Amino acid sequence: MNLTRNQIIIIFGVALIAIVLILIFIGVLPGRKKSGDVNLGTIGSEQQTEINFWGVEDEQKIRPIIDAYTQVNKTAKIFYTQFSETDYEKRLVDAMAAGRAPDILMFHNTWLPKHGAKLMPLPVASGFSITQLRQLFPQVVEADFSSNNQIYALPIYIDTLAFLYNKDIFDAKGVAVVPKNWNEFQYVVPRLRELDFGNRISKAAAAIGGSERSVNKAVDLLSLIMLQSGTRMLDQSGSASFARTGGDKALNFYTQFSSPNSSVYTWNDNLRNSLDSFSQGETAAIFNYQSAIAVVKARNPFLNLAVAPMIQSSGTSQPINYADYWGLAVSNQSRNSDLAWNFIMYFSIDQSVAEKYLQESKRPPALRSLIQKYLNDPDLGVFSQQALTAKSWSQPDNVAVRRIFSNMIEYVLSGRLSIEQALQQAEEEINSL
Repeated sequence: MNLTRNQIIIIFGVALIAIVLILIFIGVLPGRKKSGDVNLGTIGSEQQTEINFWGVEDEQKIRPIIDAYTQVNKTAKIFYTQFSETDYEKRLVDAMAAGRAPDILMFHNTWLPKHGAKLMPLPVASGFSITQLRQLFPQVVEADFSSNNQIYALPIYIDTLAFLYNKDIFDAKGVAVVPKNWNEFQYVVPRLRELDFGNRISKAAAAIGGSERSVNKAVDLLSLIMLQSGTRMLDQSGSASFARTGGDKALNFYTQFSSPNSSVYTWNDNLRNSLDSFSQGETAAIFNYQSAIAVVKARNPFLNLAVAPMIQSSGTSQPINYADYWGLAVSNQSRNSDLAWNFIMYFSIDQSVAEKYLQESKRPPALRSLIQKYLNDPDLGVFSQQALTAKSWSQPDNVAVRRIFSNMIEYVLSGRLSIEQALQQAEEEINSL
């Protein structure tokens, strides 16, 4: 059969198309997605946006929230990177300096004065206002995470200092009722402690009076005592003022527990770290956060540990507690800040999501609705209630302040400086930061 030139061209074209389709089908040529392939750019026909999220929380506690969000918003793909608390801030600052900041970052409640300029505040278009912030969260959140009516972060939990004690020691020493105020605490100290013939501490009543060398969270405890005693940590201009507004009374009260000449002598900086000492039954009580409970139990699962509300000033009708917590914020380098804020609001404001995180992390709630729900919880009840009366104070650099306050305590204990001199020096150092 003789084919015309046009017929030959048509047959050749059909054959070529058939070959190309076969090659695509078997995967030699691109065009067919193989089983098991992952397309990072799209889900179906929707373009995905990648969000980088940095934090110090265990990824296993964060991952369920991320996965739930990406099911709701399939355009988002969130990559979480976990860091150690010891180097997280440095890694974060270095990344920001290099222009490689994550979109979302865990943000400590003391960081706004130091790192606020690096953040993208919550857009007005979100419709979430300061008024709503006050309705949903305790007062401390507004103080820590907002400025000039702009919201820079939202909390995912709120932890507070509490009284952690060894029930076996309290029972053995005949202390049937946990002290509620500082007068009651001073009364039970001589009953709980054990001193040898050289007036050396063999068992401490509580870890209080020392510096950060030996007392975990010593600076937080001293700050709380200052706030409870009415010390104004800052003046109206934002400068440190505790040396001029009653800080001497608080520092004298705190350090008396490390003075061998005091009737309530029960601690010194030569003792081993308070968490270790408490875990091993060498100290009857510590002042610490809910987060410390897991650390203590890991070191001694058999310790008969109990939690009581933080000790308050005698005669006060308004408790004052001390907060330590993390929130979520958006870097001002983020190219996807609206989506990043959308995730943060989903995490922090949605009660069911916030409770899912609570169940995963076992951390005290930040939402007022969850605080109400968990007020009588055996594990979180004390911390939930204390969040409502928690305070903090605006620190120009929380790491530097911790060092300065710890040194201040050491100078007093060693006799190198008087209480007034140590306070004045600390105040000047903080104001020079």
